[in-house]
Amino acid sequence: MSYDYSSANATLELPNPYRLQNRLLFACAALMCLAGLWTLFHSRLALGPVGVAVGLALLAAGVVTAATGAKRLRFFFGRGRPESLAPNLEPTVVGTSEGAAHLKRILRDGALTYPEPSRALEGLLYHGVPRLITAPLALQEQAKVAFYNLCALLVTALSFAVAWGVFGTEATRPLLSVAYFVFGAVFLLRPVVTASTARLTTASVVALLAAAVIGPALVGLLARTLPNLPQWSLAPQTAMLLVSGLVAVGLILAATLQQVQPPPPTQTSVQQSRVSLNVPPSLLLDELQRHLQEQWVERIPNRCYSRIRPVIDPQLHAGPFAGELMEETQPMPLAHMLPAGIAQALRSKRHAFLMLLDLYAALLMVVAVGCALAFVLSVEEGEGLSLRLLGASSIFIVVAAFCFRSSSRLWGRFDFGSVLSWVEMEGTYQTASLGTGNTLTGKVQSANQIVRTESMTLRVWRARIESVVFGKDSARQVTAMFSTDTEAAALAEHLIQFGQTRASLVAPGSPEDLHRIQALANAERALQGGIASTSQDRIAGDVAAALGATDAAAQAPDAVAPPQPVKPRYCPACGHKNPGHARFCMECGKSLEG
Repeated sequence: MSYDYSSANATLELPNPYRLQNRLLFACAALMCLAGLWTLFHSRLALGPVGVAVGLALLAAGVVTAATGAKRLRFFFGRGRPESLAPNLEPTVVGTSEGAAHLKRILRDGALTYPEPSRALEGLLYHGVPRLITAPLALQEQAKVAFYNLCALLVTALSFAVAWGVFGTEATRPLLSVAYFVFGAVFLLRPVVTASTARLTTASVVALLAAAVIGPALVGLLARTLPNLPQWSLAPQTAMLLVSGLVAVGLILAATLQQVQPPPPTQTSVQQSRVSLNVPPSLLLDELQRHLQEQWVERIPNRCYSRIRPVIDPQLHAGPFAGELMEETQPMPLAHMLPAGIAQALRSKRHAFLMLLDLYAALLMVVAVGCALAFVLSVEEGEGLSLRLLGASSIFIVVAAFCFRSSSRLWGRFDFGSVLSWVEMEGTYQTASLGTGNTLTGKVQSANQIVRTESMTLRVWRARIESVVFGKDSARQVTAMFSTDTEAAALAEHLIQFGQTRASLVAPGSPEDLHRIQALANAERALQGGIASTSQDRIAGDVAAALGATDAAAQAPDAVAPPQPVKPRYCPACGHKNPGHARFCMECGKSLEG
């Protein structure tokens, strides 16, 4: 994803959340690189394959660790992040999506949906930490994986301790250690390293418990047909695997649970109104878009998740319509205090176990490097501890890498705040023709088609939401909703007032229209032989007064002075008073000419 920079959006330039972990990563990388170079230097004369291989492995591990920290040395978080809650629509696109439907549901219901625990161990975890059910889904998933792996390691460690320490003999312990090491590496360490769930089923638990009691006896039967292999005992490696894995998974579970907060509020605001308008309902949608644009946060465009324009069929006299618009303001980071140093992180309730997890990983790296160097020296001296040291170094490096990777997810947590608005309108429209002016004697007339909506339903849903991401490019989830009753009522009132104050008639509205109306009136008087018309003069004056341009027209260089009013004409037969331009008496019909 590209970095979208704007000098007006300094609020989005967040501090690097990985800086403490980067310090430990660079320290471990420097240690491994130095150890690798020393090993290669130490083995340069003899060119022993063991020393060269270990030196290259340590050097490669150090470079990979340094590259991991270098990728996160600078943290860019532009205005295009975080991810939208639903597919974002371009300004000219009309439509909706399943993600928008989910947002509508949580606004309408005023509730957030979380999956219920279904397995036995999940039930035990959620019973011990009840508020975990309302935690972000990423935290729930990581807590469940850590708890499953912790239980699997505990059962395996207990089974190994009983089988090897209680019922084991000198003849059976080497084979028992090999069996448990293979089981731990394949069924426990691999899921732990890949951040997946260990396969701790009912059958596996029963098998481990049974193996603790009858396993030594079964191995004793097999030992009679196999040679005695005490030198192949993997008891130390098995113990290191189980103990280091237990500590790592326990710290991960504790760090994850420290991120869980109390149940959040889930309140939304809704304003429902019945509105009658004499204008197309699409005008309300246009005004809504303008109004929401005026409320852009730091001039960053809102994210539109649903846009449906009301469709009016001009061929139909009446019909139903529906329209809606859903937008979210730019999510802005909430106040989140990142620790400046290791000591401050250890004093922080939210980051204490997270920092301990990274320190534990760094300690494992140091021990692994020490074991690797001791392995190289022991091979040269021919000591018998060489394979044990190599196994311990490998296990510690793998577990340390797993700890760093797990903690990086939690370090990458960011909380955001934004406003989600959803306005929907639905009802029935009717079309009609509306004209103004006297169709018989009037000279200024207008006619237009109007769309009338009677008792249209207008709903305004609004909430201030909080959301969270774990990693700047990961999916964002709504974690809390707060009502905004005042703002929702103001938005509904603004839309209603806008719709009810729109004009439904077509009328001239510019000074140029006034000049042309006056010119037409003068031309008509000239064609009638100079016979003035008070009705025409009155129309021109009324139009000028309505446009507020009477003074401007009078000051124009080509303005024509208005004619003098014509005297009324009286009927010689009945004496009725008629207009000056009348040719027949309006009372008796007698001709007034001559």
